[in-house]
Amino acid sequence: MATISSTGVATGIDWNSLISAILQQEGQPVQRLQDQQTANNNRLAALQKLQGDMNALSSSAATLGGTAFDARTVTSSDTNNTYVTATATGAAVGSYDLQVTQVATAGKISPTLSGGLPTNLAVADPLATPVFSGSSASFAIQGTDGVIRTLTLGSANNNLYGLRDAINALSTPDPNVPGSKGLGVTATVVNTGSGANPYQLVLTSNTTGTGTTGGVVTLADVTAGGAVNTLGIAAGTVDSMTAPTTISGGLASGGANVAKDALFSVNGVQLTRKTNSVTDAVAGVTFNLKQGGQTGITTLTVGVDKSSITSAMQDVISKFNSLLSDYKGASAAGGALYNDSSSRGFISQIRSALTGVPAGLSSTATFNSTASLGVKTNQDGTLSLDTTAFQAALDKDPTAAKQVFANSGVSTSAAVSFYGAGPNTATGAIGFNITSYVSGGAVSGTFTVGGNSYTLSGANGSLVGTAGTPLEGLILGVSGVGSGTLTVSRGVSQATQDAVSSITDYGSGMLTRIISSINDQNRTLASQITVGQARLDRRKVQLQAQFAQVESVIGQLQAAGQSISGMG
Repeated sequence: MATISSTGVATGIDWNSLISAILQQEGQPVQRLQDQQTANNNRLAALQKLQGDMNALSSSAATLGGTAFDARTVTSSDTNNTYVTATATGAAVGSYDLQVTQVATAGKISPTLSGGLPTNLAVADPLATPVFSGSSASFAIQGTDGVIRTLTLGSANNNLYGLRDAINALSTPDPNVPGSKGLGVTATVVNTGSGANPYQLVLTSNTTGTGTTGGVVTLADVTAGGAVNTLGIAAGTVDSMTAPTTISGGLASGGANVAKDALFSVNGVQLTRKTNSVTDAVAGVTFNLKQGGQTGITTLTVGVDKSSITSAMQDVISKFNSLLSDYKGASAAGGALYNDSSSRGFISQIRSALTGVPAGLSSTATFNSTASLGVKTNQDGTLSLDTTAFQAALDKDPTAAKQVFANSGVSTSAAVSFYGAGPNTATGAIGFNITSYVSGGAVSGTFTVGGNSYTLSGANGSLVGTAGTPLEGLILGVSGVGSGTLTVSRGVSQATQDAVSSITDYGSGMLTRIISSINDQNRTLASQITVGQARLDRRKVQLQAQFAQVESVIGQLQAAGQSISGMG
């Protein structure tokens, strides 16, 4: 291939500069394609940034309309939390008086002590001291949950650690036995550091409470022919070594080692539970029983966690303001979204959803918009929160405040309770007539929306709206027959999520379609740029060859002229 130096020796012409100028002129179409590709990439980056902002806002709105308003504080009259503590989520605001008589304990088996020294279940060396005589020994263990499992030790694990590990291995159900359950007991070896046999075996139930055995844990030597162990484990029997269901004899929990149920009272009502974490005494409240023998009363007061709810509200506002800031930066003169009507429409749509009136909310509602709760629109378009007004609203009626943000439903009949709604659920008044109800069984009824009737059937006291109807997404609890009206409203949190979904949903969202279109354009541009650049590359080679030829011819002419001049 012909080459040419930067400046022609014969002509003194800068051929490369000339070629570059020609290619620059001829490459303007390719340059326009590249400029369009760069503009597309800048717009794509800006739109993807907005998409991320919208999704972050949607997630924050989902939290606000979902669990944020269920946040509760619990204060106690016992500053030392001696007998009981509590946590609450979504619980009714109020006070609860508790008295703990007895906490739940776990059943166990531990060595019997005499003069402070163990008389059984203890060895001098957990690895070297044999726990049985003979070739093998078999044991059965039952926890307070009633599950019985068996094991056999051999010469390879004839020591205290071997017995401990074999017991703990039974926590996994036996895959060879249908219906097998894991043993509900954990074995530990404790080194007391004193006496001739400092290493002691302790078996403890994995759960508290009396269970099905009256709180007793049992360990029995079920070796054929009688006990062969040296640990003082009494002989016992089981009805099967592979799938035992009954056990007799052996060493069992006694005295303080027998598990106990928790005994306590709430507002004067005596209660018993098998665990110290009580979740079913008061809806939304978990009581954690810590110590029994209480003679006085601990008063636990549940209140609305205004700080937590305010933080969730502030987060939504912050996410919207971040979205707005990124849009303003990209849509300013010279920005990637300058004069972009689509992105401007997206911001307007989301703002309307976030600051609008919840669809279906009663005109007599205590609060009917975010503005009534202290959310303000500033001159620059950003949002801000009057925290004093917001928290005053929470003090006045936290349920009404929540209805501004969350999907809600108010029923005129105790037979129907609102559990949830979706983006396609009709709002406003829905008439209902529950015609059939069986406790724990079938339930059915007719619902009327806009003059049209729909029949729903369900079971176990619940009904779910049919897809493709105005009831789609509706979830109801039913406790009996009856008729009435259910007024459904869609909170601004759900409206904001719906707005973001309509914009960003894969395949159907307007923004995703725009992004897909830009990517398609860029693929076409990339192909055209590749073809155009290849043409320019060929043109460059062609020009280099042509100018090299010119340089060569002129050089030859100059040489011939010099030769003739030399002959004169």
